[in-house]
Amino acid sequence: MSEICAEMNGMVSEYLRTGTFPVAVKIYKKNEEVPAGIKAKTPLKDFGHRLALCQGITMARKLGTVLKFTREDQSCPLAQIITGYIEEPDLIRDGSVVYPLYTGSMEAGKITQSTTPKMPSADTGAIVVAPLQRANFEPDVIIIYGNPAQVVRMVQGALYNEGGYIESRFAGRGACGGEITVPYSQQKYNVVAPGGGERVFALTSDDEMAFAVPSSKFRSFMEGVIATHKGGVARMPTPIAGVSQEPKWPSTYNELCKYVDSL
Repeated sequence: MSEICAEMNGMVSEYLRTGTFPVAVKIYKKNEEVPAGIKAKTPLKDFGHRLALCQGITMARKLGTVLKFTREDQSCPLAQIITGYIEEPDLIRDGSVVYPLYTGSMEAGKITQSTTPKMPSADTGAIVVAPLQRANFEPDVIIIYGNPAQVVRMVQGALYNEGGYIESRFAGRGACGGEITVPYSQQKYNVVAPGGGERVFALTSDDEMAFAVPSSKFRSFMEGVIATHKGGVARMPTPIAGVSQEPKWPSTYNELCKYVDSL
């Protein structure tokens, strides 16, 4: 495990307490070789069929599997475009992959497709996803899944040094764009509400969200989460004020309370 992965993994475990492993993501260009030291399963070779990238992320965060996705291993055609394996073809620019599944007209579908995140250039050769504690590489992005309370803690940590607020866009589809493409290409934090495809094929739970951290912000993010935790109010688990307050008993307990107090 690389030093940064070890530090981030320890921070998430201690301060965020997520139910699944954080996921390290590494993108290799078409002219790059994935180092032999990265022991990863490949869908076609090891499972006999292709997988969607979101399925691989689930296997990494829930099962601890390290996976390598080349274009041939990647089943989801939309994800191939979003994550930069191939250029967006003209045949879908009209919105035909969006309408009628997600929009009421082709024109609305065209707008949605035009705003779908895509890599600046289609030069992705392979994507490796791994649970953070098994990542023996320097990640480009780390994706952390959690419930809304845990994601709020990540937002607070992210903003500790920067201030302001985090801007994220939601379209209900193509979550891999928010999880990988946006943080990688724009070097910005991103809050992601997993889309229908990820929940259908990758079994992401209805109460799960994701938070993506780009490599340039790893250390600032860790510092922020720890610092805001030390403030005492923003913590996981959430410190519930009522649990330490004196309880108020129903009036039917009055006589019993008097009796106990008199002993």
